[in-house]
Amino acid sequence: MWIDRLMTPRIEQALASRPVVMLTGARQTGKSSLLRRLLPQAEYITLDRVSVAMEAEENPAHLFDRLGSQTILDEVQYAPSLFRELKILVDTDRNNYGRWVLTGSQRFVLMKHIRESLAGRISILHLETLSAKELRDSPAPFEKKPTTLLWKGGYPELWANPAIDPAMYFEDYIQTYLERDLNEIIKAANLRDFRRFITICATRVGQLLNYSDIAKDVAVSANTIKQWISILEASGIICILPPYYGNINKRLIKAPKLYFSDTGLLCNLLNINDYEGWYAHPQKGSLWENFVLNEYMKTTASVPGKNLFFYRDKNNVEIDFVIERGGSITLIEAKAAERIDERGLNFSKVRTVFEGKKVDCTVACRIQEHHFIQLKSYNLVNPLLHDLA
Repeated sequence: MWIDRLMTPRIEQALASRPVVMLTGARQTGKSSLLRRLLPQAEYITLDRVSVAMEAEENPAHLFDRLGSQTILDEVQYAPSLFRELKILVDTDRNNYGRWVLTGSQRFVLMKHIRESLAGRISILHLETLSAKELRDSPAPFEKKPTTLLWKGGYPELWANPAIDPAMYFEDYIQTYLERDLNEIIKAANLRDFRRFITICATRVGQLLNYSDIAKDVAVSANTIKQWISILEASGIICILPPYYGNINKRLIKAPKLYFSDTGLLCNLLNINDYEGWYAHPQKGSLWENFVLNEYMKTTASVPGKNLFFYRDKNNVEIDFVIERGGSITLIEAKAAERIDERGLNFSKVRTVFEGKKVDCTVACRIQEHHFIQLKSYNLVNPLLHDLA
């Protein structure tokens, strides 16, 4: 079963305008499958195969000589030497758009080599796991029980093959991530600590990122935690949401917040294996908040630190998410309940801070209507059921 991806038009536009296109994203988000479906005539080379990766690393010119047409190079982080050779080829035929299509799941390896070799020659796109909208528009039996997405997450294989047990899938996923992606970065003696660190991060989701507190729980240094947080973020496992600054002359919280890029992996780390477990979990509010953030990132091209933030001042007045587009601001509160207590909303306290800008307010909650509801001062929307504006 194929599920169409919202990213497709952006990839097609990049292929028509840049000589090199790279699709990044965590493992198993569907990068290779999407590109091979879009480009069925392209040659496909995967550097997951050790022998191919060795050739690409030690003799990239010989590898490229064999490739006569549009080529997909999968998991290029395993052969960083090929970037220098690729730069030479691109510069000899700069207008051959879409000639080289790359994928990679380790941005901490990739970006250094891209900056050095392919700056100005490459379009970089990031693929997340499946969104609720993609599942609503797909042949998957999503509409019968959309709440499944809250704990199962959006990794495509889990939806394409319902026979897969999510708990076993995520255990294999984490083990593969540790053994293959991090083996050369995290010393083997630290892998157990790193596994505990990932689980502790899951318990801190939606909270201000405090390296020292996490370091105490893992029993490593704060500098080690900073390095490990960077690795998780670069691998697409977590996302770091910075606070909104703008030109606001107020004393604002400076620490960012920690979220996971997929709620399925997050729930698995918290031993949540069904909707009943999700609904009864003491972190339900934070889990819903994480899901809402994921949906805005996946469906509205909102990027943490670019146009997506949170707001919190020294008086603990907080708005979960702030999206800035041009001169307009969207304030979003994520509430896991179906009925909203307006006393828990801070729109009126924060709205005046953005004086001179157009401000819209939204509560992302679990209303059951299959359309968003427009009230006098804010809108109600359920990302499981509604398209997000």
